[in-house]
Amino acid sequence: MGDDPPLLAPAPAAAPPAVDGRDPVPVTLLTGYLGAGKTTLLNQILTSAHGLRIAVLVNDFGAINIDAALVESVRDSTITLTNGCVCCEIRDDLVAALAELMGTTTDLDHIVLEASGVADPGGIVMTFLDGRYRHLLRVDSITCVVDAEGVFADDYDQALTALKLRQIGFSDLVVLNKTDLVGPAHLSVIRDWIDAHLRRVRVVESTYGQVPLEVLLGTSRFDAATATSCAGDAAREGGASSMRFDRWSFTCANVLSRGALEQMVKRDLPASVYRCKGIVFTDDAPGRALVLQVVGRRTTLVELDRPAPEGKRTQIVAIGRGIDAAELDRLFGACVTDELIER
Repeated sequence: MGDDPPLLAPAPAAAPPAVDGRDPVPVTLLTGYLGAGKTTLLNQILTSAHGLRIAVLVNDFGAINIDAALVESVRDSTITLTNGCVCCEIRDDLVAALAELMGTTTDLDHIVLEASGVADPGGIVMTFLDGRYRHLLRVDSITCVVDAEGVFADDYDQALTALKLRQIGFSDLVVLNKTDLVGPAHLSVIRDWIDAHLRRVRVVESTYGQVPLEVLLGTSRFDAATATSCAGDAAREGGASSMRFDRWSFTCANVLSRGALEQMVKRDLPASVYRCKGIVFTDDAPGRALVLQVVGRRTTLVELDRPAPEGKRTQIVAIGRGIDAAELDRLFGACVTDELIER
């Protein structure tokens, strides 16, 4: 676990380079807990025929599912699409990603930054409010995606609940996602829960991240005074901002037993794992890639709807607290067969 990249991109220490004659680029910060549906929402933005030149900055480049027909070019950590959008990966440092983006792309209409699912957005917000960036970037809005089905899954853990509330508290719009999985009464409880803890924020219901771009971009909803107040509260309270999460990864060149894998993740995966996802190859179709998604008690294993990655290998990552790496190695290792993945 120690060799894995950081879950959170640190705040920049120096400003990105200025570009003469360019107005500050509006930025939408996309936050929300693990598995809420931020990446699905990003895919909606990237693949829509909106006519805007939008740059999306992500921590997890591989999770973006872009139709190959839309890809114009790929260069290192940047994908350029035929509709004018670009998708960039945040590797070690947010400022490095911003500097590269703004130094090579001079006609951006908007930037969307996806925060890690376990990130307290306070540090990112305060970075953009730094005076060094005002002539380069302008915070347009902060949107928090909430999983309607799973938002209360960790209510036994006060620290996680505080983190979720902090993510909502910094936002000026809540996208209540996956509403098709719950009933009206449950949605009403979530709205009451938000109102009971925080100032009133606008809540938009959605399924599969389908939200009109007019609601997300170019809204100028951001209020610096409110964000500064939230940041001050977070600093005084500590808690969520000081939480540490573990990351575990698994790679294998052999086929996994689909039956054993499905049974294990549903019955034996430890509660310390909050989110698990990956590309896997199973014995029922060893040459076909499947996408594994585990969010709380919900597990899906579906065929990848694009060509399998080069150098076919099963690759799985998990995020949680107090993860026992040896136990996860054992659990997933027990699903491995003697058959190699078809090349």
